[in-house]
Amino acid sequence: MITAMLLIDQLTVVTMDKQRRILTDAAIVIDRKIIAAVGKSAELTTKYAHADRLDGHGMVAIPGLIDAHCHADQSLLRGLGDKMHWIPFLDDVVEPWLVKRDPADGVLANTLAMIEMLRGGTTCFVSPNVDPRDDYESLTAVIGQLGIRAVLGRFIVPAEGSDTSGKAQQAVGAAVKVMQQWHASQHGLVSMWFGLMVPRAAGDTVHPLFYREVAIESARMGVGIVYHFCSEPEDAEYIVNEFGMRPAEWSRDHHALGKNVLLINGCQVTPHEIGILASTGTHLVHSPVANMKMATGILPLPDLLAAGVNVALGTDGALNNNSYDMFAEMKTACLLQNAVRKSASAMTAETALEMATLGGARAIHREHELGSIEPGKLADIVLVDMNRTHTLPIHDVVSNLVFCTNNSNVHTVFVGGRKVVDAGTMPGVDVADVLQRASARSAVIRQQLGVETAGAWPVS
Repeated sequence: MITAMLLIDQLTVVTMDKQRRILTDAAIVIDRKIIAAVGKSAELTTKYAHADRLDGHGMVAIPGLIDAHCHADQSLLRGLGDKMHWIPFLDDVVEPWLVKRDPADGVLANTLAMIEMLRGGTTCFVSPNVDPRDDYESLTAVIGQLGIRAVLGRFIVPAEGSDTSGKAQQAVGAAVKVMQQWHASQHGLVSMWFGLMVPRAAGDTVHPLFYREVAIESARMGVGIVYHFCSEPEDAEYIVNEFGMRPAEWSRDHHALGKNVLLINGCQVTPHEIGILASTGTHLVHSPVANMKMATGILPLPDLLAAGVNVALGTDGALNNNSYDMFAEMKTACLLQNAVRKSASAMTAETALEMATLGGARAIHREHELGSIEPGKLADIVLVDMNRTHTLPIHDVVSNLVFCTNNSNVHTVFVGGRKVVDAGTMPGVDVADVLQRASARSAVIRQQLGVETAGAWPVS
C-alpha cells in the first residue's frame, strides 16, 4: 500500500546526491511514489505537519541497492555449485537445470531469491539470462506482488545454420514480441532487455547480422543489452585464438558495445580494452564474491573507475555465490582490491556504496529516477537499523554500512513509496509457505539433476 504523504523523521540520511551529503537529525518526505523532500527533521516536520509519521530513530536511510548481475532463478540450487569452475558448472548444473526444470520451479526459485533480496535492501535486480521457456506471466505477477524492480534479460540466441538477415530478423522479432508483452508491466516494475548470447567456447558460432539486428532493435525499443563478457581465462583466450582480437575488440566490431550495454564480470580485461569500454560508454558489473569463489579472476576495478567506466555491483547467483547479499558484495569488493593492490585505500567504502546505488542506476539507464535520495526521484529507500552490537558505535556511517552491516540490519524497505518490508516482515507475503515449498522441491530437483553436494564430510 502506498501512503499519500509519509514523513520519516529522526534519521541519518546517506543521500548519495551530487555532494554526497550525509544528513543527521533528518527526515524524508514521500509523496505517493516520489521523494518530495529531504532535510532536517525540525524543518520538515513543521512544513509537512499533515503527513503521516514514521519514527526512524536509530535508522540510517540509504537508496535502494541495485543488484546488477543476479541469476535469481538459481536459488533452489544453493550449494550445488561448490568447488566447480565455470565449464563443469555450466555443463553439469546450469544447463540441465534450464532444460529439465518445471516452469513452476523457475518461478519458485525467483520468488525465493526476490524475498531474500528485498529483506536485504535490494530494491532492483538485473537477471541477465531469463530462459525463453520460463513462465513470464507467473514470474511478472510475483514481481508485482512482492514489489521489487526487475530488469529481465530475455535470453536470445541466433537461429541455427548460416547467418542471414532474414534469420536474424526472425529470431530477434520473436524475442521482441515476448518482450513487448511484458515490458513496463506490473506498474512499471518490469523492464525487458536483450540477454545476448555471444561466443565463449569451442563450438559456439558467430552471427554478425544477428548481433546487428539485436543492436538495432534495442535502440528502437529503448532497452538494454546484457551479456557475460571476458569473464574466465578460457573464454578470453578462446576469443583471442579464434578471432585474433581481444574480447572488447570483438564486441565493438559486432555491435555489442555502447551506452545501452551492460557487460558482466570482465575479469580478464586489459588496459587497451578498458579504453574501448570507456570510449564507447559501455557499463560493467562486478561480482567479486562469485569471481573469488569460482577462481574466475580479479577485475582491475580501480583501473576501470579511473578510466571513467561506470561499474555496478552484482551478486551473480545462489549457485556460485550462495546468497544475494549486496552488503557482502560491497565489503568483498573493497577487501579484494585492497589485498591484491597491497593498499588499504585501493577501494574505499564510499566507492563501494556508489557502485551499489548510483552505479547500478546508471547501468540500467535510470540514474534520473534511482540511486540517490533526492526530491523528484522514486522513493526506493532502505532503512537500516544500526542499533546493533555489530554496527555500534558509528564513527563513520559509510564505513559501518559497508564493513559492519549485513542483511539482518535491514528494517524497512520502500519501492516506489510502497512499503514492501516492514520491520523485517513482508506485508501480504506468505514467506513461510515459500520456504516450505522451496525446501520440499530442493531434494526433488537435486535428484532430477543428478548432482550431489560437494561436502567432504559424511551425513547420516
